[in-house]
Amino acid sequence: MSHPNPPQAPPRPPSWFPDPLDDSLLRYWDGYRWTFYTAERPVPAPSAPPQQVSQASPAPAPRPDIAAALRNVRGVLVGSMKEVNLLPGYLRPEEQVLALTSAQGEGQGVLACTNRRLLFLFVGVVRRQFLEVDWNQTKHIFYSQSTKTFSVYTTKFTKRAIPAFTVRVNNLNDANSIAYAAQSASAAPRLDVV
Repeated sequence: MSHPNPPQAPPRPPSWFPDPLDDSLLRYWDGYRWTFYTAERPVPAPSAPPQQVSQASPAPAPRPDIAAALRNVRGVLVGSMKEVNLLPGYLRPEEQVLALTSAQGEGQGVLACTNRRLLFLFVGVVRRQFLEVDWNQTKHIFYSQSTKTFSVYTTKFTKRAIPAFTVRVNNLNDANSIAYAAQSASAAPRLDVV
């Protein structure tokens, strides 16, 4: 007796394929959907020397403020460099990045502190997440060492207060760097660590 709904074979077998959003990466396809696992795409060695050498234009250097923030990151930015490279497109005119770190929201992205606001950016294959809170709205910043979550509140912090956004920051030093930059950017609240 045949099964009325036989299982469907995956449309493409599980494997590493070129990332649809970033040519420099490979992304793992599990047979049904893209995963969050990425790896650098290997560059094949040339088989024969090229006949004609053309000057390739170098990759654009990151903005000076973003480059400085990158130098100060103590944690790992694995899985977040795509968002770091996209960050300039999300910044307002005259907005400067003071600190940034890798963070987990709906996916692995970047948490950035600017002279105007805190923002989180994640760009996935299927989803995109952009969260922001301006300094004039921020009342409290809270980092929990036990859950490694960085929360931003637009109301007075109480046990029942709901954060405007929460992301996971694995490196306490990077969370402190974000909070220190926040304090120097404005009359932002201090970072409470528990």
